[in-house]
Amino acid sequence: MSRKWERMVSKNTKKANKTRSKQGIAPISTDPDRPVVFKGRSILLAAFFIVVSLFLLFTLTKTEGDKMYWYTTLSYLVVGVLIYFVRRPYLRVTKTNLSKRGLARELVLGAENIKEIVHVPGQITIELTGKSPRWVYNKTMNRFDIVAMASKLKKFAENNKISFVDKTV
Repeated sequence: MSRKWERMVSKNTKKANKTRSKQGIAPISTDPDRPVVFKGRSILLAAFFIVVSLFLLFTLTKTEGDKMYWYTTLSYLVVGVLIYFVRRPYLRVTKTNLSKRGLARELVLGAENIKEIVHVPGQITIELTGKSPRWVYNKTMNRFDIVAMASKLKKFAENNKISFVDKTV
């Protein structure tokens, strides 16, 4: 297709999707290769900040008139809540690579850097080539939808010729 035709199709698709969303109908999917994002929750880090806040609240309540103490306690609580609701861990699966949230940036992993993908009940492990640490996603710690993630990663592994080990059976 020519570029002009592609632009016209995408423009009309956006217009149709806008109309369909106003009517409450599902949008038209024109890009089957769009990335799929699986989101979880950062329970441990959020719980750590909330526990620190509660510890400060219960142990140092004898300070009278020190407002900075209360700001510190409340800020730990706010950071814990923000980490739980806003800064969510994710796994983005595209056609040829995977990406996740690192400490300060997004980490992108190409299909050529993946040794194998292992699916055990409640957990998915992505083994990498070289000395890189493996990526582990589980249901209990980060509340990921492991079943949907496993099906998408299985298709990803088949398309990119990566071994997919299913230990759920």
